[in-house]
Amino acid sequence: MAEFSVNPGLSIAIYEQADRIAGDHTWSFNDTDIAPALRDWFAPFIAQSWPRYDVRFPERKRTLEIGYCTGNSETLRACVQPLMDAGRLQVHLGQTAPDDVAGPFIDASGYEPRDDEFPGWQKFVGRVIRTELPHGVSHPVIMDATVEQIDGYRFIYLLPFSDRDILVEDTYFSDTPALSENEIGDRIATYIAQKGWQNHEVLRSEKGVLPMMMATDRDEHSPSIGLKGGFAVAATGFTVPHAVEVADIIAQAIRRDGPEAAPEAIRAHRTHHIHRERYARLLNRMFFRAAEPSQRYVVLQRFYGLGEGLIRRFYRNGLTGRDKARILIGKPPVPVSKALANFSETDFIRRERAKGTQS
Repeated sequence: MAEFSVNPGLSIAIYEQADRIAGDHTWSFNDTDIAPALRDWFAPFIAQSWPRYDVRFPERKRTLEIGYCTGNSETLRACVQPLMDAGRLQVHLGQTAPDDVAGPFIDASGYEPRDDEFPGWQKFVGRVIRTELPHGVSHPVIMDATVEQIDGYRFIYLLPFSDRDILVEDTYFSDTPALSENEIGDRIATYIAQKGWQNHEVLRSEKGVLPMMMATDRDEHSPSIGLKGGFAVAATGFTVPHAVEVADIIAQAIRRDGPEAAPEAIRAHRTHHIHRERYARLLNRMFFRAAEPSQRYVVLQRFYGLGEGLIRRFYRNGLTGRDKARILIGKPPVPVSKALANFSETDFIRRERAKGTQS
């Protein structure tokens, strides 16, 4: 970003199919999700941060003293603009990369379904609104699951940018990627009215459908990154922590061995990433296949009753063996028979492929 000393002789070309770089999105994460050595480098992307956030369930409401951060398309564009002004970054809008692109090529064109990946889905519609009077939300509510449970696990996500500007996002952890923006928009309007924010204006809207991986036997070697490359936190769908990590891996590989080293560094890191996400994929199988859709909220309600240190480690993918046992042991929020049936990733993949053959 602002650190021009990293690989100062390198120039990069981005081919962006949209009409502007970075789109119109919000990306959030826990501040502990980013490695300490990378936080200063990444800081310009952060638009706002808070020292805590809330979760709300029918039988549990809790404030967690975990720092929470958000960035957006505007802050991302501001980060890359100095590189564009210096001529080190060329952005080609409304274009796909030509077949004869010179130099190493990295594909970040977005998620596409694959026959070696088996996801559940996180999907959402969000509205940033400006209320006439202060809305009264002082810090993020990352899950308000006291709403009606529809299409799997449903919750409202609240991100207050000021005392009158707030993102209201209706999110679903669902079995299918189907998304009805109008239908969900009506539910958002109902939620806003219930909060007493009737007099408001909509500043912008956003929507998304993200994979939450349940199983994979991916073994391909393309130098792809982002969701295209499978780099997302399986249990949350978060992409920012892995985007920062992968960017650093690419930069360090180029510093050591030149631009040609970047693709192999990505491939090696993907192998590591798939291995370390095994437990998160297990949790997703418990969530999407062992729990009844209308009762999925119980899984998260129980999880957010665990210790704050464990929750921090969960988000940064640093669970200990004891942590993993603690999450699974206790009064089961899912039927034991279904949990056992979905325990083996290999068996799960075999069954999923058999279903595909029969359909």
